[in-house]
Amino acid sequence: MGNRFTKCRIKLTFKNYSEQQQEVFDKATMAETDQASMDDSTKNITIPTTKREFHDVQTSTYWLPKDDSEQMRLSAQHYALKEVFKTNVLSSVIEMLDFDRGIDILDVGCGPGAWIIVNTDMMDDYPNCRYQGCDMVDVINRKTMPEQLRFCTGNVVEGLPYADNTFDFVHMRLFVLALRSDEWPKAIKEILRVTKSGGIVQVLEPNLDLPKETDNLFYKANKALHIICQQRGQIPSVGRELERMLREAGNTKILESVYIPTDTTTGTIAAKKLAWSWSEGARGAMSVLGPAMGVTDEVEQQKFVKDFHKCMLTKCGFYNFNAVAAQKL
Repeated sequence: MGNRFTKCRIKLTFKNYSEQQQEVFDKATMAETDQASMDDSTKNITIPTTKREFHDVQTSTYWLPKDDSEQMRLSAQHYALKEVFKTNVLSSVIEMLDFDRGIDILDVGCGPGAWIIVNTDMMDDYPNCRYQGCDMVDVINRKTMPEQLRFCTGNVVEGLPYADNTFDFVHMRLFVLALRSDEWPKAIKEILRVTKSGGIVQVLEPNLDLPKETDNLFYKANKALHIICQQRGQIPSVGRELERMLREAGNTKILESVYIPTDTTTGTIAAKKLAWSWSEGARGAMSVLGPAMGVTDEVEQQKFVKDFHKCMLTKCGFYNFNAVAAQKL
């Protein structure tokens, strides 16, 4: 990935969430992998039985919630990815653009704003830049939103609410469960449309591959995920397609293409954060994922999430990521 990275200041206090939620997050992600602490950590991440809140955008196939629990999960996932990649921005982007002087930056699908504003992450590193966040649902906490940030609702497939050639740097990630295969080229062309000539887009996605071992809950959950993605026309391993799609969009130059494998059984801080994030993702998607696995009883679903989390920490768990930076010519 090169030898120049942004400074990595991992902070674990989420401004948007209560101290109780923060304590739950810390216990769940930092728990040791021995049996005693495993039982304690998985017990603590159990969320009370409530109906989850989902988006109502009829044209979207995104199937994860939009409630506060999901926003905390996305924030935790952000920190895990930052630890995995050791940066928010690929080294080639830092070398090409003058972040210190100040540039116009857009985060597409920003969610709660983790990449930009959770503890002012990007803003701490690059305070002179101007930031825009865009998502199809508005879950930004206005009370903690810095002055440098502007937010708009918008759909990357239907058209972003920005003029052509507006941004120096456009960031987009984790749309694997949001876009159908025929929507990806449209999304890529749309983020390039709003990027200035000479500007850069950075796209990051996982490959939700099936493990070779089939006798574990990680395989069971991911097999069901593949079935659902197939039904919805989505690409579970879209990460490895990013470079090709950016080339095929035309008028682009690939600056950097990075592949990073992960293993949630290693016991590292990043591994624990990823395992927690993905088990909570499974919890949020259980209304869809559960029936596909034949787990329909609510008590059984809660137990599955607990056992799934334990499996990822001790037996089998991985998602491998691709990140690509491309310059608009």
